[in-house]
This record gives sequence, structure tokens and C-alpha cells, in this order.
Amino acid sequence: MLPEGLADRLRALADRPDGRRLDRDPLGLVRQARDKETAALLGALLAFGNARAIRRSLAIALEAVDAGRPLGRRFRHRWISGTDIDRLLDRAGEARARHGSLEGLFLEGDDGDLGHALDRFAGGLRGPRPGKGLRFLLPRPGDGSACKRPLLFLRWVVRSGGEDLGLWKRVDPARLVVPLDTHVHRIAYWLGLTSRKTPSWRTAIEVTAALREADPADPARFDFALAHMGILGDCPRSPLPSKCRPCPLRPWCRAWA
Repeated sequence: MLPEGLADRLRALADRPDGRRLDRDPLGLVRQARDKETAALLGALLAFGNARAIRRSLAIALEAVDAGRPLGRRFRHRWISGTDIDRLLDRAGEARARHGSLEGLFLEGDDGDLGHALDRFAGGLRGPRPGKGLRFLLPRPGDGSACKRPLLFLRWVVRSGGEDLGLWKRVDPARLVVPLDTHVHRIAYWLGLTSRKTPSWRTAIEVTAALREADPADPARFDFALAHMGILGDCPRSPLPSKCRPCPLRPWCRAWA
């Protein structure tokens, strides 16, 4: 059970506009793209590392997509090469040709369990004998991964509220699992939404179950605001009075206590 008052505060935080967020988030670039489904896939799966570097890499990748040219060896985002991205785009193109959209690929493997569906979706995009790059870009719940980046993709394309895109119409937002980046996991732990100190699929399910108490129909609505509390430095890694005193979540924060 969420502590008294926390659900209301979380809803208010999620609904509070903050123009700084999209300026630092890859979703800001995705929203400007012509092919938003492909852009969302790239933006979410490249969302690891420094926020500025993520946006820089995504901008380069989207420029190549628009120009219809491969990235090849001239592109690198940390240890992911342009060849890895080219293979991902080839697999995504094949899936869209076969199913009409990436949503069609997802629904083909959807048995009602989001973890199973995400396993099969990742398998469909990985293809046979995937290389190390594709295995990293497309983790699977069945392997225990928290699957932050695939879940981020689902949030963007399934949800239609706030900043999200609402491209997919046949997946219920109530089924979404919260993508646990380092900021969301840390804040969730401090708020007592999970007792698990490491991110995993079970951790993501536990945090989502807690947030579902605040909004059963849309538990992932809180992800964007919580993540950006960390990205923007409003929630530091260690308690800092100048940041923590004005925090709307301070009364429930174990770190502050």
C-alpha cells in the first residue's frame, strides 16, 4: 500500500508541466521525426549513457534514416556501432513489411503477459544468431533484465497522455511496466516502492504494482517526471538540503529521513 498522501503527490508531479524535460530527453527529437515509430525505436534503444550524448547519437541516426543511407562504421554510440543499428533497422523494416507496423509484430507474440510479449518482440527484431550489439539493444525479461529501454519504447508508442506519442492503439496502457533507469529505480527505492536494491524484471514489476495504486489505468504515466527529477539534478544521488527541502516527495523519502 502506498503511504497516505503519496498517490496524490505523484499524480500532481506527473501532471505538472516542466519545459526543461523534453529539451533533455531523446523523446524531444522523436516527436520531430517524420517516421515516429522508427525514431521511437532508435531513441529508446540508444537511451543509455549521458543524456546529451544520447541526443547527439540519435540525431545522427535519424539524419541517416531520413537520407536513406546506412550508418556503417562512421557511427558509434559507446560500444554500439553503426553496423548494429543498420541491422536493427533492417530487421525492423522486414517486420513492418510483414506485419504492417512494429505493433503488428508485438501483437503476434502477445499472449496477454507483457513479459512474454516483450520476449517475443525482442526475438523478432533480433533475428537468428544475433550479434552482441543486437542482444544488448534488445534485452529480454526472460533473461531477468529490467528491460528499461524496450519498456521505454512501449511507453512512448502506447501512451497518448503527456509527452508520449500514442502511436499504437491496440495495446492497453494499463499493462505497461515502468522502465527502470538509474534515476527511477533510486527514487522508487527511496520512496519505498521497492525493497530491491538492484534493477531487474522483478524490480520493475514491483515498482509498477506500487504505482498502479496511484493510477490503475496508466501506471507508466509517472515515469517521465520521476526520471527527470534525476536527469535535471532535482533529485541528487545523495541528500542535499538545497535540493531536498523543496522536493514535493520529501515527506515520504527514506534518504531524507
